[in-house]
Amino acid sequence: MPKDGGKDGKDGKDGKKVGTDQWRRDPKRHSGEHRAPRSDDDESSRRRRGSGEFAVPEAEETPRHAKKGSDAITKGHRGEGAATPGSDSYTRRRKSSFRGIPVVPGIAIGHARIKFRRTQVLADRAIEPSAVVKEEERLAEAVRLSKVQLLESRAKVAAEIGEVEAMIFDAHLAILEDQAFLRKVRNQVAKELKPVEVVVATTVEGYYRTISQIQDLHLRERAADIRDVGRRLLDNLEKLSSPTAKHSAEPEGDTDDIICAHELLPSDLVALEHRRSQAILCELGSDRGHAAIMLRAMGMTSVMGIDGLIENVEDGDLVIIDGSSGVVYINPKKDIVDSYRKTQKEFENYKKVLSAEVALPCVTTDGHAVQLLANVSKHAEIDLAKRYNVDGVGLYRSEFHLMVGTTYPDEEEQYWIYREAVERMGGKPVTLRTMDIGADKKLPYVKMSDDDAHVLGRRSIRLMGELEEYQLIQLRAMLRASAHGPMRLMFPFITSLEDIRLGKRLVRNARRELEDRGAKFDPDVPIGMMVEVPAAALSLDKYVREVSFFSVGTNDLTQYVCAADRNHPEVAPWYKGHNPGMLWLMRHIVETAKASGTELTVCGEMAGDPFYTMFLLGIGADKLSMAAPQVPLVKKIVRSVNLTGAQNLAKRALQLTSTGQIRELFATTVQQILGRDLSSWSIGDGDGSGPLVPKA
Repeated sequence: MPKDGGKDGKDGKDGKKVGTDQWRRDPKRHSGEHRAPRSDDDESSRRRRGSGEFAVPEAEETPRHAKKGSDAITKGHRGEGAATPGSDSYTRRRKSSFRGIPVVPGIAIGHARIKFRRTQVLADRAIEPSAVVKEEERLAEAVRLSKVQLLESRAKVAAEIGEVEAMIFDAHLAILEDQAFLRKVRNQVAKELKPVEVVVATTVEGYYRTISQIQDLHLRERAADIRDVGRRLLDNLEKLSSPTAKHSAEPEGDTDDIICAHELLPSDLVALEHRRSQAILCELGSDRGHAAIMLRAMGMTSVMGIDGLIENVEDGDLVIIDGSSGVVYINPKKDIVDSYRKTQKEFENYKKVLSAEVALPCVTTDGHAVQLLANVSKHAEIDLAKRYNVDGVGLYRSEFHLMVGTTYPDEEEQYWIYREAVERMGGKPVTLRTMDIGADKKLPYVKMSDDDAHVLGRRSIRLMGELEEYQLIQLRAMLRASAHGPMRLMFPFITSLEDIRLGKRLVRNARRELEDRGAKFDPDVPIGMMVEVPAAALSLDKYVREVSFFSVGTNDLTQYVCAADRNHPEVAPWYKGHNPGMLWLMRHIVETAKASGTELTVCGEMAGDPFYTMFLLGIGADKLSMAAPQVPLVKKIVRSVNLTGAQNLAKRALQLTSTGQIRELFATTVQQILGRDLSSWSIGDGDGSGPLVPKA
């Protein structure tokens, strides 16, 4: 557990003050001011600042949820002085449109149902010294009950969503087993003579605020795990105090409900019956947290980080969510509703048309076959990919399950994850990418400097000097999985021959260790490399003797060719896959691979974007790996064109001199192929450079 991030609260036994300013709600959060974020950094801080789950008011003040004159600590989601729904001030302040962080795409239209807005009153009273032992016993029992519940939640998520997502709850179990945390609570109970729930609330909130202020984005997201465990402990302590009290369950609601919440924690999603709701809106959170990971696996249209949501929505409000753009409307005008209903219906009908072709072969009209593969991070995505009849897994991002726990998974645990991935594909090839750590992907148990978080810093193979033992464990697990079906190994972020040779040396070491143990594995596992650094792309002919296959990572390659950080909104106008230099380099890569007879796959956003399909076909790329839901549209385009036409388009695009000209060419071509007016659709960010998504 991290060190507490604030001064200890005052004793409070005399009824004066309890806690410190760190427990107060941020008044700006509930002031009615809603300013649009100017950058990712501003947005990141905005969606994490503000109210604590466990607020400690001045003792002489009367909390909103407590009876007048009571001395209590309240746990709630609306701030002091917030307008009451239905009041005149509330009506005046309500907003009708918001923009949040898109998490799961899709259009949802339904009625708001506010959930997970429980309020718990914690009596701030003094206890007798003789009661300390009893409080410690209550804590121990609450911890035991919480562990039982977490194990049940883990089993449910593993069965309904996937084993990798279930590992999220391993982090929660680790918090409950943290002796430093439990010792701190026990010591504070004995020192301050306070009820254990009060100490748990203040301790957890202290940890939460400390972690929320850490610069590392990945570590900041773990603050929600601390709060989730704290809330579970408090709920169980409350049940222990009132074992005969009835704890009423919330009504189930209707299937068109859109769930609105201040904060959504993993345990909330376990309790949520997603068959009785169609979408999620959340005031706090981002697209990187554990709740977002689970929502993507569940496939629920979701938007998070919506500042001021709970102040401006009431149960029963009509809500529209555009999960692709993050736009949300509350009680919109009829013309907006009609527009979105039309787009939603059109989008659903067209998806049915595309889905009807899933089982058909992916060949051009003149018989040229193209393989479509899936990019996945977890088993739930493999199951989804199989429904789209993909030809295999072109990219398995192995770092995801390394990032969700609090310790590095051992060889046996990783072996079963990779083995299951291989077995689930039923004989179709699976390409496992070794851990791509660094930049925006961090291991919570490995300390990395801020320099390593830079897109031009140390990542992936560049960290092997320090993480060699971790890499060997992973390689042994991957090699053992090769005994259960066709599998390939791939190293990311290769810049020089020395990089790929280092990776191959580690593979040889892992093989020797397995041979010494008598472990089974395929000794002829193909080894490949990602082509995502311009230095490697420009000298690709030097690598053909070192690897069995190439895989082009178009996301990173584009940002390095265009010198534009793909996560930085201020340079977004320069991050273009259709930059003339990028298109030339893509042709160079494909031609080099074909000249040497080396297999090549294109993965990343470009592979699954219909905007680029004709161009990629035209330059000779015939293996494309993408997110599974992108497969039907790409297949539709492939089956609608002939190879000669694609080659002519690629030739013409390479002769054009500006991104604007190329964008117009590609967008017009897609419209002609699909035989539909695209004026009601948006291609990516609105300039024709991203995936096709609906818009009103």
